Amino acid sequence: MAQKLNPGRLAAGHVLVAVHSGMHADLEMERQPDLSHSDRGLAWHLVQGVLRNRGELDAALNRLSKRPMDQLDVPVQAALRIGAFELRHSRTPPHAAVDQAVRLAIALQAGRAKGLVNALLRRVAKVDLPENPTRNHPDWLVKRWSERFSVEEVSQWCARNDQQAPLVIACRGDVDDLRTRLTEEVERVESVEIDGKVLPNALRLVGVRGTIKSLSGFNEGEWWVMDAAAIATADLLDVKAGERVLDACAAPGGKSFRMASRGAVVTAVDRSRNRLRRLQENIDRLDFEVDGREWDWIERSSKDFGEFDAVLVDAPCTGLGTIRRHPEIRWRTLPSDPMAMSLTQKPILEAAAACVRSGGRLVYAVCSPEPEEGSMVVEAFLKAHPDFQMDACLDLVPPGGDEDAFYAARLIREGK
Repeated sequence: MAQKLNPGRLAAGHVLVAVHSGMHADLEMERQPDLSHSDRGLAWHLVQGVLRNRGELDAALNRLSKRPMDQLDVPVQAALRIGAFELRHSRTPPHAAVDQAVRLAIALQAGRAKGLVNALLRRVAKVDLPENPTRNHPDWLVKRWSERFSVEEVSQWCARNDQQAPLVIACRGDVDDLRTRLTEEVERVESVEIDGKVLPNALRLVGVRGTIKSLSGFNEGEWWVMDAAAIATADLLDVKAGERVLDACAAPGGKSFRMASRGAVVTAVDRSRNRLRRLQENIDRLDFEVDGREWDWIERSSKDFGEFDAVLVDAPCTGLGTIRRHPEIRWRTLPSDPMAMSLTQKPILEAAAACVRSGGRLVYAVCSPEPEEGSMVVEAFLKAHPDFQMDACLDLVPPGGDEDAFYAARLIREGK
């Protein structure tokens, strides 16, 4: 029997407790100190596993517990879910998984519940649940999607959300040499497609061994991680070399770099200082001449910017289209959030649109499949601004391939 709590499991417990209060799992993981590479890997595996399978884990635990999971103290929930995930989805010996979960409950100041944790976990692996591909999504979200899509589409979408997202990279130049080098370091290097069309200068890496930073070309700034849908969204703006482009909600900068790699002169703004730090770190590594600035579209006037040939508004949203990458989003988003987010998105689009020159282009995008945040925002904008006309639309809802669920519309401002 283990003699002490593994640091990776303790870190996972802290992250899950923080996520319950609204924090982002990846940012909380970065804050966990003094972890070896293997312990950090274990912690992230446990966090992602619990968040992706929470519906199933809770259903199994609720079969055994007199008190529903959502009525237990948060640290107890974290210890139980980590233990249940290991017992139902890993090769951890049962006695070790139970022992570690009990020790975790004690470390999270929930020692009085150690008997409960021990009793439930000793039986949870044997709980047989009926097949349900939507179980790991909240009922309100499944109902919302079922009103718009078929049972088969919703089931496939939810099952896909329970899987790890593919690793896609955007490349700053020709990919042939980079592909050759990466082929020697990963299992497979593949082209990336959206709606049957290959995305230029983009690769999918399968079977990465070691850390991403250790791969060829990363430290040299030859590529950056970027989902296929995000790449297609940036490409929808159709920038040309020498054009002045404004990325209105830019951090951490993937779309800005995609447009800069095409020769555009990019001004990238964001209102979050923490996110801007990440933007600047990426600018430094990739060595792009991108002008990063702090800017709040709701608090400040767009007149200070002047006019641009093209403007991208990748608006803040619920992020429900990125559940594979951020599985906590499904559990902390409320049914009212899509409509509430539109109240922020509309004034941002309004302000940034004022920066589009006559004859220029504007792309509005969200990484959410919900119409309140996407198509309905665009429809309201076009109704209020007859000088803009829709030119093209990228509707990846539900996603048909390995991309995230994005909505994007390209609008053209009529010439004077």
